Amino acid sequence: MNPKPDIPHRNPARSNARSGFENVVLRLVKGGPERLAIETGQIDAVIDTASGSAILLPEAQRALTEHSAHFRSLVALCSDWSWEQDDHYRFTAHVGTGAGGSGFDDAQTIGKSLWEMPFLNMNESDWRTHRTQLEWRAIFQDLELEYVDRAGGRCWISINGEPVFDGQERFKGYRGTARDVTSRKLAEALVQGANRHARSALDALVHPICVLDPAGTVLMANKAWNAGAVANGGLGTGVREGANYLAICDNTVGNERADGIAIAAGIRRVITGQSSLFNHEYACDSPAGPLWSVLTVSAYDEDGETRAVVSRENITARKQAEQLAGLDYTPPDLEPGAKSRPVNRVSVANSLLAALPYVEYQRLLAGMEPVTLSYGELLYAPGVLIRHVYFPIDCLVSLDATVDAHRSLEVGLIGHEGMFGIPLLLGVNISPVRALVLGTGIAMRMDARKFRKVLLQNMSLQRILNVYAHTLMTQFAQTAACNHFHELQERLASRLLMTRDRVKSNEFRLKQDVLAKMLGVRRSSVSRICGVLQKRKLISYSRGNIEILDWKGLKATACNCYRIIRDARF
Repeated sequence: MNPKPDIPHRNPARSNARSGFENVVLRLVKGGPERLAIETGQIDAVIDTASGSAILLPEAQRALTEHSAHFRSLVALCSDWSWEQDDHYRFTAHVGTGAGGSGFDDAQTIGKSLWEMPFLNMNESDWRTHRTQLEWRAIFQDLELEYVDRAGGRCWISINGEPVFDGQERFKGYRGTARDVTSRKLAEALVQGANRHARSALDALVHPICVLDPAGTVLMANKAWNAGAVANGGLGTGVREGANYLAICDNTVGNERADGIAIAAGIRRVITGQSSLFNHEYACDSPAGPLWSVLTVSAYDEDGETRAVVSRENITARKQAEQLAGLDYTPPDLEPGAKSRPVNRVSVANSLLAALPYVEYQRLLAGMEPVTLSYGELLYAPGVLIRHVYFPIDCLVSLDATVDAHRSLEVGLIGHEGMFGIPLLLGVNISPVRALVLGTGIAMRMDARKFRKVLLQNMSLQRILNVYAHTLMTQFAQTAACNHFHELQERLASRLLMTRDRVKSNEFRLKQDVLAKMLGVRRSSVSRICGVLQKRKLISYSRGNIEILDWKGLKATACNCYRIIRDARF
């Protein structure tokens, strides 16, 4: 006896088999132990020593028949029919309860390959791809094919297949299963049709709207929503279909993080039924300046699931109107004896003056005058007596720390958000820095002696300027750190963004020699970096005229100091 050790199949039911007959295929011999093993059912097959062929014993034949019937039963349960192909991918068998109703009988399938049959949704390129898969002997799944049945109706089948090899690993063809998926495809078409109508209705709306599933994934978004994601920066940028809006809100960073957390919490309350409606107003930066929005979330049920409808409305115009109403300082009723309402639309463009109560503002305004500051004008010099304070309206002033008569470095940049003359607030009447006008414009000016007197009488002005002094200190400290640690390209991008914020325009004038002095570098270095930014189409630069073309791109290039200084502004 010589058992074949390379055949792994065992008959676990024969637990009493002797160790000498553990293998299930045995050479045909005439010894007593071998005949006993065959009679007791310990052996499934024997090998004829003369021909070398295996002979399956009766009990094993019955087990194999039962196994085949069981396999066919499972195939029938998981598919409508099964099929087989030869090594040329032609159908040789096509059986099952669903085969006849599929519209394909033996006359249509036997002897043909898939690409020889009239499927509607496959072109030559599709079939070429499928044939390549077959040549690679790959298993394919869920190949969905559309055809017209005998009654003229459109039907769909889904086919799965795997390659078949013989004992010598020679390719014999393919076999597989198929299912009729017509009902599912028709239902999908109906849903898609309904979605098209719903999408058309959403796209017709002016306000940005999207629909979220219970997990916060955007199922549908209208054109206004997608257009807003492209055009505007800030919270929600890039939230498109398939993205998770809740995750984006949860992961918001910087000065928008509080809004992101609030919005995510509000959406979750609506989705879980804790609230029927949620509203939230928030502001964000955009290429055109500050953008205000109100976000509204409501819910509806579909197929037992709660969906959230998120709409966003631009309320920037309303917010600006509200601010103008406050900045005009127009009281609701005329004061006794007054013949007209006092309005000064120039001065209120300064953020510090705009923050004052009406009475204090009027008292301060009485001692101020509008003046035009010209490019290159020196307002203060280090160690020189401060004779005036200035509240810029649309001009730009650089505060420079000087090393000697020829070298200086910018430590602060002031526009409509602030004032210069802060040492007077601290009881010092000498300037520690040089104040140089970089952008021509208007400022409100007050004599230093009058300013000190008004300051003693105006507690609101003291509080506002104390906060602004802290803001200016933050700018000084951050600028010093920036000049030491950050690369020139980052620093230049930050300065350009700071200038844009203070002149409230994407276009302004800054010569390269001025930029070089601001940054404490050579003019050639500024010229080189401006060329790099221009090649990247972030800015346009010509003879000192600068235009910011890509605000978001320039912001990404700038160092983090820009954000820190911007967020510290009054």
